[in-house]
Order: sequence, then structure tokens, then C-alpha cells
Amino acid sequence: MSPPRLLIILAGLLPGTLCAHSFGRPSQLPMPYWMYIYGAMAALLLSFVVLAWLLRAERSHQSPPALGFSPPHCTRRLKPLLQGLMLAGFGLAIVSGLLGSQDSYRNFNMTFFWIAFALGASYASALLGNWYAALNPWKLLCQAIGKLHAGFCHGRFSYPQALAYWPALALYMGFISLELFADIRPFSLSVWLLIYTAINLLATFLWGARAWFRYGELFAVMFRLIAMMAPLQRSDQSGDGQRPQWQLRWPFSGLLGQRVEHPSLLIFLLFMLSSTAFDGLRETSLWFNLFWADPFGLLSPLLGKHPLHAYIELRPWYIAYEVLWLLMSPLIYLGLFLLFLWLGKKLVGSALGLRELALRFGYSLLPIALVYHITHYYSLLFSDGVKLRALLSDPFGWGWNLFGSAISGRVPILLDMGIIWDSQVWLILIGHVASVYLAHMEALRSFNNQRSAALSQLPMLLLMLLFTGAGLWILAQPLQG
Repeated sequence: MSPPRLLIILAGLLPGTLCAHSFGRPSQLPMPYWMYIYGAMAALLLSFVVLAWLLRAERSHQSPPALGFSPPHCTRRLKPLLQGLMLAGFGLAIVSGLLGSQDSYRNFNMTFFWIAFALGASYASALLGNWYAALNPWKLLCQAIGKLHAGFCHGRFSYPQALAYWPALALYMGFISLELFADIRPFSLSVWLLIYTAINLLATFLWGARAWFRYGELFAVMFRLIAMMAPLQRSDQSGDGQRPQWQLRWPFSGLLGQRVEHPSLLIFLLFMLSSTAFDGLRETSLWFNLFWADPFGLLSPLLGKHPLHAYIELRPWYIAYEVLWLLMSPLIYLGLFLLFLWLGKKLVGSALGLRELALRFGYSLLPIALVYHITHYYSLLFSDGVKLRALLSDPFGWGWNLFGSAISGRVPILLDMGIIWDSQVWLILIGHVASVYLAHMEALRSFNNQRSAALSQLPMLLLMLLFTGAGLWILAQPLQG
């Protein structure tokens, strides 16, 4: 069999992940996809021109407008109920994985964790703010143990400053590696959840709940970053009857004037961006062919045959190859980010160091990370998330029908491919325009001069244009069939 034909067959045999792309089959668009990409890039360029013309330095020091309000008293009673439901959900997920059916589509824990929690909780944070701080199941478990054993949550040692957010980053990389490369089944997912629970308990015992759930617990760090962009924010002021406890604000405005706390947090948010982009890239024929087609003739002389004819032997090495690129991806993005910051610094002759500029402008990349995540995965909430209603009636996959929805709740919602593509284009564009706006506002604060701010952002504009084109190109690959 010829290598090209074998390449096509093997590409179809590669295992997919639960969090795959939104498109499952080719779809005909009203225009060539490259017109969408160039149109989005042109709109981004136009937005930069408008922002550079209209924004003034004095506006960069003003607090963004927000509408304060106090929630009804009855909402306070919901907190214990929601905490109980969160603990019950994770408890059921672990037990159902250990004892229930190993069919991923029939077991409650796969849909609950990967779809309802990993995806749904992210998007809930983008809308409702940092709700996870009050409902973190691992934090609640530690607090419950602390009531039984006084001092458990206080820790035995001070959290080392040198650790910063590195533990959260390491756990995040492990989480994404399992998602993309491990053959996760209900039982193995439960085992991993138990291991993660043990890690949180041990870390809390050592360093205390306050430090660990700020710096080390990956979902606490990730959801808190996403919550900074939410239109709903809980005020730091205590509810004394005079000051509002909640605020409504413009989306993404919570990032204005914020500085990344530590380089480890900067790499964490870059990994939020790079891991999603990598997940999309690895499903393209370009990525597949770089290894298996051996375009540079590196593997064939070593193997004595075409790599496709050694697929079984090379498969573990290919997985290791992909894991390596995944772990390197935030460093590649960091290198690009620093390069374009350095170019902007040189253009205006700024005295600020490159590290300081990276920390000041780091949050401007968060909107891109968020919209990349949404565009890649949001349709799964419709196609797979709706099955949670059925799985609640039959969580173990044993044929139960506790709430009468075991059958009727399994019908997925399949969105029109054209609608999905249009929404992806708009989301990518909105995220990049928001990033351009945030970066320009930070430039006005850092350089305090409208001309210098606009000049410094020209390299960053080029970077945003590259991100826009690359992001839409990756999303469009399934459309090309």
C-alpha cells in the first residue's frame, strides 16, 4: 500500500478526545473561508486605528464604570445548598466511575467532569465571576476536615514564595496531557480524581487552605483568571447596608490596570492559550503530515522504511513527541510575546524592563485565551452537555430511570455548522479587539503619551493579526473536509 493512501487510513484511526472540535463533518460556507479570515484581520486592523485615534492618556487612569447592587437576602440561603450539590456531584462522579458502566457515554462521571465542570464551570466564571471560590469542592472538603480536626486548614509550614503559581501550572499541564493523550475511562477518571483530591488534602495540610487554593489548585487559579473578565463582580467591600456587594461592569473591564503577579502566572495564562491552539493544530493534516509523512526525510533513513510502515512501533514516540510540544507551547508563546514587546519597547525607547512590560501587558492576552476556548469547545455543551439530564436518572449506566429522563434526556442539540462558524469568527474577532483595547490602555499608562502608546502597539498589533489568522485557520480545517 502506498504511503499517501496509508496516511489517510491511519489519520482516521487516530484516537480522538472528548473535547474535540466543534465540527464533525465538512460544511459549505457562503464564502470561501479565507475571506472570513482576511475580513476578521481587516476589522481588527480598523479597530486598532480607531482606538489609537480616540483613546487618551487621561482615560487610562479612570476606573471603568460599574453599576453596584445588593443581591436579595434569599440568595444567601442558596450557598449551602449549592455547596452540598457540588460535593454530591463530585462524590457521585467518583463512585459511578468506580462501580458503574465503563461505557463513557453511559456513565455520569465523564459528562459531569469533562463537560459540566471543565467546560461549563469555565463559561460560568466568564459570566458570573469567581463563584468557584465559594463552591470549590476540594476546598469544601478541606474545610469539613478542618471542623473535625482543628488546625488542618492552617497548614504546618509557610508557603514558599519561590513556588508561586508553579504547582498550579504543573497540575494544569498534567490535566491537559491526560485530556489529550490518555485513554480516560470512567474508572480511570475516578482514580485520577481521587489522586487529585489527595494532592489537595496533602498540600492543605502542609501549607494551609488559604495559600494552596490561591496558588496551587489549578481550577481555582484558572477560574479566577477567567472571572476577572466577567461582567459580574463581587465587591471587596463588606455588605454593611451602605456599600453594594455586587457590581455590573463591561466585559473584560476587570483586566484594566491589572498587573500579572508573577512570571509563573504569566506562563499559566499563556498555557491557557497555547494548549487550546495546540489541541486544534494537532487535528490538522499539516500537523499529522509533519511527523508521519516525513517531509524532511529525517525518519525514513533511520528506520529503513517510510514512518507509516512502522506505525505501531512509532506510535508511543509520536505521543511523546506531541506531549513535548504541548509542554513547550507556552514557552513558544512567551518567546513571541517577549519579542513583540521588545520591538515595541525599542520603537518608543522605554526605560521599562522587558520582564516588567511582560507582567504589565500579560493580562491583555486573556480575552484571546477565553474566546479560543469557547470557539473550540462550546458546541459540546449542546451535543454532550444535555445528556447530563439523562445521566442523573441513570448515573451508573445500569438501566435505571430515577427521574423519568433516562431516555428522553439523551437527545443531543446539534447546531447548524454555518451558525457555529459565524459565531466562532465573531468570538475570535471580539476577543482580539478586546485584547488590542486592553493592551492600548496599558500602553497609555506605561508610556503616558498617546503617540508613544500607539507606536509601541504596532508590533503587538502584528502579533494579534497573526493570532487571529492562525486561530481561524485552525478552526476552518474541518470545514475543508
